[in-house]
Amino acid sequence: MTAHAQTVEQIVDNYETRAVASNVEYKFAQTIDDNQTQRVYTQRTYQGIPIYNSYSTYIIKNNQVVSKASSDNFNISLKRANTTPSLSFNQALNVISQNEGLNIISDTKITKKGIYLSNDDVQEIVYYINEDQEPILSYTFSYQLVNDNQNDLIHVVIDANTGKILEKHNNTLSCGFNHESFYNENLATFNKEDWNWLYTDINNTAASPQYNVYQLPFEAPNRGDRSFADLSVSNTNASPNGWHNTTEGTIKSRTEGNNVRAVRDHDSKGYQTYNSSSNTITIKDSDYADGGNSLNFDFPMNLDNHPYTNWEAATTNLFYMNNMMHDIFYNYGFTEANGNFQKVNFDKGGTGNDDVIALAQTGLAIGSINNATFATPADGRSPRMSMYLWSKTPESLTINNPSNISGKYKTSIPTWGGSLTSTSLTKDLVLILKSETTGTPYDGCGTITNTTEVNDKIAVIYRGDCSFAIKAKNAQNAGAKAAIIVNNADGMINMGGDDPTITIPVIAISKADGDSIVKELKNKITVNGSLTKMEDEYIDGSLDNGIIAHEYGHGISNRLTGPLYTSSCLNNAEQMGEGWSDFFGLMITQLPEDTGKTQRGIGTFASGETSSGKGIRPTVYTTDMKINPSVYSDLKKYASDTSPHNVGYLWATMIWDLNWKLVDKYGFSPDLYNGKAGNNLALQLVMTGLKLQPCSPGFVDGRDAILKADEQLNDGVNKCEIWQAFSDRGLGYSAKQGSSNSRSDGTEAFDMPPASVLECKLATSDIKESTFQMYPNPAKDIVYIVDKSIKKDIKVDIVDMTGRVVSTKTVKFDGQKGSISTDNLSKGIYILKFETSNGTVTKKLIKN
Repeated sequence: MTAHAQTVEQIVDNYETRAVASNVEYKFAQTIDDNQTQRVYTQRTYQGIPIYNSYSTYIIKNNQVVSKASSDNFNISLKRANTTPSLSFNQALNVISQNEGLNIISDTKITKKGIYLSNDDVQEIVYYINEDQEPILSYTFSYQLVNDNQNDLIHVVIDANTGKILEKHNNTLSCGFNHESFYNENLATFNKEDWNWLYTDINNTAASPQYNVYQLPFEAPNRGDRSFADLSVSNTNASPNGWHNTTEGTIKSRTEGNNVRAVRDHDSKGYQTYNSSSNTITIKDSDYADGGNSLNFDFPMNLDNHPYTNWEAATTNLFYMNNMMHDIFYNYGFTEANGNFQKVNFDKGGTGNDDVIALAQTGLAIGSINNATFATPADGRSPRMSMYLWSKTPESLTINNPSNISGKYKTSIPTWGGSLTSTSLTKDLVLILKSETTGTPYDGCGTITNTTEVNDKIAVIYRGDCSFAIKAKNAQNAGAKAAIIVNNADGMINMGGDDPTITIPVIAISKADGDSIVKELKNKITVNGSLTKMEDEYIDGSLDNGIIAHEYGHGISNRLTGPLYTSSCLNNAEQMGEGWSDFFGLMITQLPEDTGKTQRGIGTFASGETSSGKGIRPTVYTTDMKINPSVYSDLKKYASDTSPHNVGYLWATMIWDLNWKLVDKYGFSPDLYNGKAGNNLALQLVMTGLKLQPCSPGFVDGRDAILKADEQLNDGVNKCEIWQAFSDRGLGYSAKQGSSNSRSDGTEAFDMPPASVLECKLATSDIKESTFQMYPNPAKDIVYIVDKSIKKDIKVDIVDMTGRVVSTKTVKFDGQKGSISTDNLSKGIYILKFETSNGTVTKKLIKN
């Protein structure tokens, strides 16, 4: 044991002795050196055997423990249990073999279906704590499951006496975005000058690498055009040798480097042969996008063609975004010592040999679409990012007349009912009527009264009051040649059900589209339409920076939570992995003009919604609680839901609110490398909080970790804003988490800490949110003011930290934006007091 490790152990042991913590036994698991602090993990043991996922996390600074967080099961009282297993490890493996219906394979190459287990996979005897808080002697290990179109990392816990599988988790996170992207309603006002840290004037003959990509803050092709980036957008601290250096010390001319290998995977061979233990995939050199000796990654793009024809441009965009995620989040603590993704770690800590394997346009060959996945093994083994194609919503309905509503309409088509053909079915449309008074007259759930009109026509039916199959069958019995179901809420319908006796085609359309058609029919206007089978069309997820950021975010949260040698600390029911991933994507695509009430939808681009759609989360992300009313008690709604996405949505709502509390306090900076504004602080607090929280965290754990982060980084000066953001959403001072492995036992509370604990005289709730925004902050020579509600010039007093007014200026507005020169101010912190028609607005400014 080194002197350094001995010193750390003594510090922790002395701390526990003074704290008289719980008299529990523990072993030292890992120590991570991180920016003048040390993060030390101990694992609880019982009878000399480790307890599964039972860790305490200590932060040591200046030879003192300044923070400690423990897993739920760290301090529990235990009774004696078996110490000798009845089953051997090989017998436990046979349990998995029988459960999966596949053979155990020890080959280091993935060549066929099976269960792959390498010598590097840790197999451990542990005590698993069940719901009755009883210790069960168990085996825990990970394996790679390869079966048909599946190649996933699986983690299991098996009872070492009975062979029962106690836990089984897929560590390849399948996000099922249903075409995830991010909507920003203010992108039309995007000002390139605000983003000089990302954009430069590129000379296409320059020797520097050049990438024609969708540059941040753009999220997808529907938000803007491609533009050229060069290595000036990189972070030299994070990538000191650029993006194309490799372990061989050479510069690759293709989409390969120290941080990521990005390749096309049209045949899904890379997906199927990915081996997490050897960090390999089977691909061809021609699967990389190659920029040649000049490193000019400028490839053609035509979004009207099949995505495969754009593979070089897509792979380049995937390479760019993985490197940007690496370089941005390096500044917030996702470094070598903290398990980031790099082949070579430059002797800065961590294991290395774990660059991201990023697969562009994978899955279609094996029948997988509409998804994105990220597999995160332990430190030292490469994660795999898989970017799929997404099916475009078909426009199977064409309205021929009247001309005022003519055109193509997006449709959803169920797996049941008659099939559309390439030969159009052209008929007049008829609104179906029924005699019953329940529901609406047009829902088709009863006795049809206008069968003569419906016969040989296309029936139009509103959703509601009975199943889709009953509606379609009633229309068919009335003689209809097809049925169109109109949604009664925003968005498209996924029509479930099945009735093999239904032979007519059935489609569904949105409420907005359906209402425009029904309006004409109610006015006795003849509406003629055609139903036609459309060829499958696809959207490329590799072009969607929001999806890429979300997936990469899973790697960040998994690596920063718990010791680096495990990847199982975010397997519990109340963990918030999907929330951190949504948050990261939102944070890197903010604009200076945004406010807390800006509506940020998830899943609008590739799902074919309009830009104002809410996407696939229950609501858009916004601080406006009339639009996003999410509170902690909503977690109970998801208690029986196996998907973690709604849990993540609730957590992302809370920390997105926190971001805006801090932006209101410190302003906004688009510079994610060097900025010191509120959004930079929010991102730093969340990232540091990931390191401070325990293994298997819940919402209260996550909240408390962010409070601890502010205490360590900023002496707790933002406690009031942090508490206000969480208490507004029901995670206040008196809130109780219950077990982090349950979503149904938490207790909601909206209270702030009592004054005896924390005095918040100017709590955020006392300050009315404004559309007033100031940027950049910190500033050098000029500050811009944005507020569309201001119609005339306003006065501003610039006050230094002694309270002295050092300057009074007039801000002239052009109808939306004004500016203030700050070049005559000395470096330091100032308060700017703006006198507006809406009252006085106060902003803190940092002058560099």
